[in-house]
Amino acid sequence: MNEKKYKSLVVIWGAIFLILHAISLVYVVGINPNGYTYMERLITAFVAVIMLALVIIYMVLSLKKKPAGPVIGMIIGAAYIVSLTIIDFIIGICFIISCAGMLKMLNLGKEQKTKAVKESKEQKEN
Repeated sequence: MNEKKYKSLVVIWGAIFLILHAISLVYVVGINPNGYTYMERLITAFVAVIMLALVIIYMVLSLKKKPAGPVIGMIIGAAYIVSLTIIDFIIGICFIISCAGMLKMLNLGKEQKTKAVKESKEQKEN
C-alpha cells in the first residue's frame, strides 16, 4: 500500500464515520427529539460526541503515521461490532481489517527505514 492509498483510506473511513455520527446526533437531538426519551437522547448524544472525538483522533494520528491511529481505529471498529446491528457489524469488521492493513503498512515502512539507516551507517564505516 503506497502513501497516497494509505492517506485516502484514512480520509475516506474518517469521513464516513464523521458523517454517520453527525447524522445520528442531528437526528436524535434536532430533527426528531420527541421520538426519544430524555435519557435516550442524552445517551445517544454522549456516544456520538465520544465517537466523533475518537474518529478525529484516529484521523490525526493516522495521517501523522503513528501506529496509535490504526489501533484507535480498531477500537472504533470493535465498538461498531458491539452495537448489534448487521450493518454496523459489517462496517466494524471491514474497518478493523482496513486498520490492520494500515498498521502492517506502517510497520513495513518503519522496517524499511531502519534497514536503510543501517545500510547508510555501514557505508560510512567502510
